[in-house]
Amino acid sequence: MIIAFKRDVDGVLLACSSLGKYPNADLVFAKNMGELKKKFSFLGIEEEVLALGFKPVDSTAGLVKEILGKRPAKMSPRDPKPVQYVDLVLRHRDANPVELVRFLVSCQGSAEVLYSGKSILARRYYRYMRDVTRAWQRLCMFSRPDLSNGILMVEVDSPHDVADIFCRWLAKKNRDVPVAVMQGTVAWLGNGELIGVENFTKTTTSFVSSLRVSAQQDDEVEKLWDVFYNSQMIQNRRNHKLAKKMQPKSSAILSKMAKKDRYVVERGISSCTLDRFV
Repeated sequence: MIIAFKRDVDGVLLACSSLGKYPNADLVFAKNMGELKKKFSFLGIEEEVLALGFKPVDSTAGLVKEILGKRPAKMSPRDPKPVQYVDLVLRHRDANPVELVRFLVSCQGSAEVLYSGKSILARRYYRYMRDVTRAWQRLCMFSRPDLSNGILMVEVDSPHDVADIFCRWLAKKNRDVPVAVMQGTVAWLGNGELIGVENFTKTTTSFVSSLRVSAQQDDEVEKLWDVFYNSQMIQNRRNHKLAKKMQPKSSAILSKMAKKDRYVVERGISSCTLDRFV
């Protein structure tokens, strides 16, 4: 018996439920049915396969209660619920879905094990959860989107899969404009109904780039603002220590605007006057 599950929250929970019934079954995961078929074709698997999570699930809450019971009230307020815990762990670059399934089954219906750190696996996956949480929070703090052709755009670089979380946060904070978060060749588009597409969708950076039809005017406005800001800056009132604290060096890679801000922190502001406006 082989239990094949989708690499998401529902797939992991369904695999946990089935592993309790078939404890000797082997586990295989995939992002979609296409990837799963490729794995089986490559490995030449002919055993009985139970495919889970590739179709919508009726009740995720019921699965959580079945596998982990009720979450104890004494847990720290900053810790997420078990569903969010599993989701965050799966976003970590080092997460192993098969190992995660076996870890959840080993909890034996106690959600407290996820947060207690009483075993090596519990400590490892709790650390994964916190790493991913810090990753998207850092994006919220230090990434600076650019308004181009009426779309709030930002390019991010994170080792973990958190671009969609950041996009949802950015869309919620800016409901009046469409937002786009790009990472590599993948882009997430929020508030899409404002430009005639789905409200929240995954697309490509090439599609988002095609929406930039008149970015030159926005760039000129931004340069004009920089000149005005620099001309009004009083150098002897500048607090270098606070500036480095508010814009740490490690945040410079998160976005183009963050890199620009860090350059100002390190090199200072170029001298200019209002004569440049003439």
